[in-house]
Amino acid sequence: MRKKRSRILIFLGGGLGFFLWFNLIVSNLDRRAIQTRKENNVFANYQHPLIPVTKNKTNFTPVLSAKAFILLDTETNTILISKKEKERIYPASTTKLITALTALNIYPLDEIIEIDTEYENGKVMELKVGEKLSIRDLVKALLVHSANDAAFVLAKQHKNGVDGFVKEMNGILKKNGLEDSNFVNYDGIHDENHYSTVYDLAQVARLAIKNKTVTETVKIKELKITSRNGTEHLLLNTNELLETVPEVEGLKTGWTPEAGGCFAGLLNIEGHRLISVVAQSEDRFADTLQLLEWAKKNIEWEEY
Repeated sequence: MRKKRSRILIFLGGGLGFFLWFNLIVSNLDRRAIQTRKENNVFANYQHPLIPVTKNKTNFTPVLSAKAFILLDTETNTILISKKEKERIYPASTTKLITALTALNIYPLDEIIEIDTEYENGKVMELKVGEKLSIRDLVKALLVHSANDAAFVLAKQHKNGVDGFVKEMNGILKKNGLEDSNFVNYDGIHDENHYSTVYDLAQVARLAIKNKTVTETVKIKELKITSRNGTEHLLLNTNELLETVPEVEGLKTGWTPEAGGCFAGLLNIEGHRLISVVAQSEDRFADTLQLLEWAKKNIEWEEY
């Protein structure tokens, strides 16, 4: 009888042990499954972008000399204020933002180009035949000094020549749904068929600042580029607001008699990036400062 009772106790004890062991295994599997789901869930640590909100409910619009302008929040692509944002304008040298983007998309930064043709149309860095420069240096000269000859060299390097390069420029526009622009050259020299809108230019600028080379370059006030044969080019940024207005971090200027003053600005208000574009302006920098001050007084960012 005692032996039978002992066997029963052993059996019950073993069963209890197995039950506890099985529950421990299942519990561990559940914890691992939960952890795996968390690790694989791309939204687990996602933070919604802060939403820009206009504090001034009267929607006051500053009076600018620019005939068309726009100010948008880069994170949400929200238009904060605008005027004639879809009206056709001539982009002048703000064209070089899409020129730079195209070059960065198709050429290696360290590729070396030898200058075989001099280009003297508009603002240039005075590149001479025989000089050798990298794609990186030419893009920097393009964005800092607005050098038309740097733009020409980049376009001419395309396997299908200048026409092939310009086609790729327009391809980027079409790919991003910017149907109100058409570029026929790489430097913004006036042409009736070379046009855009401040909205499209703001979208181009928004694309451009996703590239680290662009964002690091457009904030450079003064730049010295030395070609492989030792020729030095001292280049000054055409953006007069750099290093004088702390919120201004770039971007690209433009001017022709037909286009008037143009400026696509990269603004930073307490960590919030904005893109401003003014076109056909009598004072592109004063107009940009008005947009900046308006934003500082009227825009706040709230949680989604």
